[in-house]
Amino acid sequence: MTEQNAQPQPLKTIADPACGTGGFFLAVYDCISDPQNFILNKEQKLFLKNSTYYGNEIVAAARRLALMNMFLHNIGDIDAETFILPTDSLVADTGLRVDYVLTNPPFGKKSSMTFTNEEGEQEKDDLTYNRQDFWATTSNKQLNFVQHIRTMLKTTGKASVVVPDNVLFEGGAGEIVRKKLLETTDLHTIL
Repeated sequence: MTEQNAQPQPLKTIADPACGTGGFFLAVYDCISDPQNFILNKEQKLFLKNSTYYGNEIVAAARRLALMNMFLHNIGDIDAETFILPTDSLVADTGLRVDYVLTNPPFGKKSSMTFTNEEGEQEKDDLTYNRQDFWATTSNKQLNFVQHIRTMLKTTGKASVVVPDNVLFEGGAGEIVRKKLLETTDLHTIL
């Protein structure tokens, strides 16, 4: 029988491509560092502190809070390179492959970018991520995150993702992504 849950384990990597204030990272830390779950040796403690987490957060204030939360929980090092990047995780495949992705990406139908036009007025333009590793090109943020998460996982990786109702059951890109997930992954549960 294979393990079906996504309970994090020591010496495994965890990513959140839209980590907000780092809530999933802190929950993972609490789970792994709890002696009722695991008795960690020195190597596992150092890995948990310095090598477990990878995140992105494009909202500067949320990213600062995430970094502060992590540091206050003794995760990472104030003088070390940060593991929560300020970049848009959907732009490209960085090549990072992790054991777990735990995320609650931002809800909203479309990705957009605000810019100032020639008249000096603020305008929004839909963002469509055209990536070779995506099954469908769409401006739907949730579908883009689901596709990106699939790319981030090691072949044995697991993901738990919160997306709005019916994202994977709509037609068009939603149907393509759902079918590809069913064909190429061991999809356990959609609630």
